[in-house]
Amino acid sequence: MKNINNYILTAIVSLVLVVATSFLMTAADEPIRQAGYYLPVVFGAVGTWAAGKAGLLKLDYEERTARSNAHAAA
Repeated sequence: MKNINNYILTAIVSLVLVVATSFLMTAADEPIRQAGYYLPVVFGAVGTWAAGKAGLLKLDYEERTARSNAHAAA
């Protein structure tokens, strides 16, 4: 499997960063509060992309092993 572990790690780190940056929404300063509105969206998009890419790599791996098993059985 190519580099699915990198994508899974990226998704987990992005999830942690979404939770951490969501606490910026309660900051007293206005610029930090504005960043608290947008940063979770950015990290959520990165996490969603990484999780989707990992899922597609897993499906590709399963299809490839099923194809090779069917070829070996014939």
